[in-house]
Amino acid sequence: MKKILRQARAILCATLLLIPSFLLAQTSKLREIKVGYPLGGSASYFWVAYRSGSFEKHGLKLEPIYIRGGLMGIQAALSGDLPLQLQGASTVVAAWAQGAKEFQFIGAVGNRLDYVLVAHPSIKRPEDLKGKRIGVSQLGSSTDFIARVAVRRLGLNADKEVQIVGIGGQGDRWTALTAGQVQATVLQSPFTLKARKAGYPAFIDFSKEDFEYVIAGPVTMRSFIRAERETVMNFMRGLADGMDFYRDDKNKDRVIKYLGEYYRSNVVEELEETRRVYSQVTPGLPIVTAKAMENVIANDKNLSTMKLNVSELLDLSFLEQLAQERKAKGK
Repeated sequence: MKKILRQARAILCATLLLIPSFLLAQTSKLREIKVGYPLGGSASYFWVAYRSGSFEKHGLKLEPIYIRGGLMGIQAALSGDLPLQLQGASTVVAAWAQGAKEFQFIGAVGNRLDYVLVAHPSIKRPEDLKGKRIGVSQLGSSTDFIARVAVRRLGLNADKEVQIVGIGGQGDRWTALTAGQVQATVLQSPFTLKARKAGYPAFIDFSKEDFEYVIAGPVTMRSFIRAERETVMNFMRGLADGMDFYRDDKNKDRVIKYLGEYYRSNVVEELEETRRVYSQVTPGLPIVTAKAMENVIANDKNLSTMKLNVSELLDLSFLEQLAQERKAKGK
């Protein structure tokens, strides 16, 4: 009997040695966590990482929570409901500047502005926007900030010569634009493709500029880092793996499927455009830089007057560890 038991233990040990480590990790209880996300092109990296199983490989079971506007995400984070989420930079910086020092940016899924200011065909010249309505997701959100930057570049006063109104996500803004309820809005891929095909004029195309800017990225709280540093690190590992999956041509069909779920669209041409654009916008790790954050501040009329030290808002230690781990693995 003892001999049989010894043989059984030996077989079990040999079997375990053949099982990949990430599969063993999945047999243990996964850390369940809610993560907020917006509907935007660069944030589609997060959705693909989630759907591809990249987070489970690192011990996390995510429940994605859609956040319509940046301010809602700020409130959810401060209440403790969503200590980890994808957020646009301008909203977080504004909250941080006003005293919410708990916020920490730990990466970015988009390091360059990718928005286009698109107008209704009735608008022939930039000056035709005077007195007209420009749609954004929510007042105080990143799209609000970007729309104001675009309007100023057109030589108009965003506070006096146009009316900026909160409409909702990109789909809502596109519907409002085509219906003439607003006369302009800021859009990302794939809605930029819709606009081009429909012949809608684009007055400002930030995607053609080499302008460092944090479109969206993972944000957490100092207290959450102290309490669950490894959870945060595992999230970054899963996000980076998911971004690799997104850009790998052999996964193209699955990525298109996941993007279709994300946008609730089955227009393959638009989904392929999205994958192409964002594979170029963030070609490597989800890196966030001080320069990108400084540009967020410099282009905001309120934030630019404050003496803000962006290094206090950034925690680059997770990216540094991620880079070291990948180097050790030869990636």
